[in-house]
Amino acid sequence: MAFAEPIGHADDVARATRALIDDLCRRLAAAHRGARRLELVLFRTDATVARAAIGTSRPVRSPGHLERLFRHPLEGLDPSFGVKVMILAAPAVDPLPPAQDPLVADNGNSPGDEAAAQLVDRLSNRLGSRHVVHLMPRASHLPERACDERPALAESSAGEVVALLGDGRSRRPRPVHLLPWPEPIEVVAPVPDGPPALFRWRRAQHRVAAAEGPERIGPEWWLEDYGHDPERQAQIRDYYRIEDAGGRRFWVFRDGPYRPDRPPRWYLHGLFA
Repeated sequence: MAFAEPIGHADDVARATRALIDDLCRRLAAAHRGARRLELVLFRTDATVARAAIGTSRPVRSPGHLERLFRHPLEGLDPSFGVKVMILAAPAVDPLPPAQDPLVADNGNSPGDEAAAQLVDRLSNRLGSRHVVHLMPRASHLPERACDERPALAESSAGEVVALLGDGRSRRPRPVHLLPWPEPIEVVAPVPDGPPALFRWRRAQHRVAAAEGPERIGPEWWLEDYGHDPERQAQIRDYYRIEDAGGRRFWVFRDGPYRPDRPPRWYLHGLFA
């Protein structure tokens, strides 16, 4: 989209940008598409060029939202001696079919998916896309390796993970607070391959009142070196959800199946609310 009227002030740049966005959004709506990235180019009368770009976390064709995203980048664009031509391009677009508006308005208790996505877009374009991230599934069953931080504006590659691990979601409860890495604990268990009856973590002793499990989580068998690494083959974890006498709930696991030639090693990996 191009705008070729005389432009000599910052207000004129903002007005022209609004017109370009409105026209572009009408074309996107007709094509059932939404923009993921927009680039604005100003060709000045002194033969110089100025550029501004924005990105979105999902397809968008809302003129008001796109205009708000451009407000901060436009503050740094100086029309100098004037602008001859302005061009707005959408180098990245995705399908965005029409959506039915709800019959009942949002009661205001939650922002909703659309409002949350717009907030992510505003923060990412203001603070920089590297500083606003979200968690994406990763091809691993190990809880501490099951997610990666990705820029919120980056395209999702979750389809590859779903193809490998199904939907990637366990049907078992997961702790609200997952430790960055499992922490070793001292355990007293009635039988070697059973749940703990007593454990010590960070110098505090906990008597177990109830236990549920085990849930067995296997290693990353699809890695190339899995079949040649005995340590990797032994990385089988038996997880238990346990509750101590004080009502606190923990997620612990025994590292590897029970072996008579070595004592079992136990770790605490998370805390339930």
